[in-house]
Amino acid sequence: MTQFQHATEKTVQKRRSEGEMVEVTCSFCGGRGKDPFGIMSWLSTCCVCGGRGRVQVPALHGRCAHCRGTGAIKTFTCTVCRGTGHVPLIPGPLQACPECRGTGDDAASALACMTCRGRGWVPQASHR
Repeated sequence: MTQFQHATEKTVQKRRSEGEMVEVTCSFCGGRGKDPFGIMSWLSTCCVCGGRGRVQVPALHGRCAHCRGTGAIKTFTCTVCRGTGHVPLIPGPLQACPECRGTGDDAASALACMTCRGRGWVPQASHR
C-alpha cells in the first residue's frame, strides 16, 4: 500500500463519519440512465438520476425496506427513498420495526409503514 492510498482511505473514512454523500448506481434504472418502464418513451431519461446512471446518497446508508432496494413500487418511484433504493442510517442501535416487522410496508395498504417511515427499523428502546 502506498502512502497516497493510505491517505485517501483515511479521507474517505473521515468523510463518511461527517455525513458526506457518496455516489452509487441508480436503483430505479439499474444504472442505464433510461426510464426502465418506458412510460413516455424507451428513449426517455430516468427521472431519478436524470440519465447519469448514478445518484448521490448519504455515506452511511442502508437498503430501502419499502421498495426492497429497487427504487420502484410497481411503476412509480419509491416515496421513501425517492427512487435511489437507499435510505440514510439512523445513528445508534437499531431494531426491526414492531409494526411492520422490518418490511417497511403498511399491512392495510401499499403505503409505507408510518412507525418506521418505510425504513424497516427503528431506534432500539433502551431498558433502564
